[in-house]
Amino acid sequence: MKKGFSIIVCCYNSSELLRETIRSLCSLNSSNDFSAEIIIVDNASTDKTAETASGLLKEFNCPFDFRIESEPKQGLSFARKKGIEVSVYDYILFCDDDNRLEENYLINSFRVMEENKETGALGGVSEPVSDIEFPEWFEDFKQSYSAGRQSENNGEIRSELHSLWGAGMVLRRTAIEGLYSNGFHSLLTDRTGSMLTSGGDTELCYALRLAGWKIRFDESLKLRHFLPGRRLTWKYLRELNRGFGRQKINFDAYLKNFSSNGSGIKDKDTDWTKRFFFMIKKMRSYGFRKIINFRDPNPGDPEIIRMEKTIGSIQELLRLKNDYGKMITETGKSKWIQHK
Repeated sequence: MKKGFSIIVCCYNSSELLRETIRSLCSLNSSNDFSAEIIIVDNASTDKTAETASGLLKEFNCPFDFRIESEPKQGLSFARKKGIEVSVYDYILFCDDDNRLEENYLINSFRVMEENKETGALGGVSEPVSDIEFPEWFEDFKQSYSAGRQSENNGEIRSELHSLWGAGMVLRRTAIEGLYSNGFHSLLTDRTGSMLTSGGDTELCYALRLAGWKIRFDESLKLRHFLPGRRLTWKYLRELNRGFGRQKINFDAYLKNFSSNGSGIKDKDTDWTKRFFFMIKKMRSYGFRKIINFRDPNPGDPEIIRMEKTIGSIQELLRLKNDYGKMITETGKSKWIQHK
């Protein structure tokens, strides 16, 4: 493999967002130590995303090789996998269509990854920007928007529960290819079109940890994350967190295998009934008054956001009723897991 970065930008109807994103990519500093390419993956868009991207890359005299790829199967995880399959460099960088990378992003990423060979995934700091004034409640919930710092300190993120955002994530090719070549496949569709489901970035981090790789944070990696006003509503945030609740149930397949520590999955780990009634009990703990007033807007109320996550988890458990235990057991048998 070649020393350098394959920058993958996955797009669904992104024509209105791409100008500043591509401008930032074309302004990235490089060095004689590595090269780079930009891969735009059009994920079944219905607008002129591909034509817009191609035109902007030419307009900004992109100094890197670039191409437009198509992934007809909708879902961010599918689009990212397509980008990885056609990429050529040692390091893979996920840049969302609303990310504006700081000019030294590649140089700093290269330094950190070269110095830490055991690192499978690397993330940094995301500064939120918007075309409107941020609502009063935003600061308390900015993590839901992949904004802010991903860790207090530089270095390895040791908590098994902690993951990195896909926005600006750098992956080591040998790590991600090791997963796919040994049968890894996403349990999530991730974002599909305009649906508010996600989690592929968290899933990748969990899988990399189970495969023996480390996850790292470094504050020298900086990007601006553009959040249009339509996403900065309380209704949107509630829907987003309900999606987080749904994906959390799928993550049991990884977390239960962390906790087993290589000793094998126990029956209690795959017990759907136990998990379901635990979530029902959690929902009841919010109290009768909170539940009957749940549909009230209540902007800024953190308990409402927790309730949305709980409801999402219950919905996903109902969907997975016949497959929940199987999902956990089969993940534990995966060849890509490095059993201790």
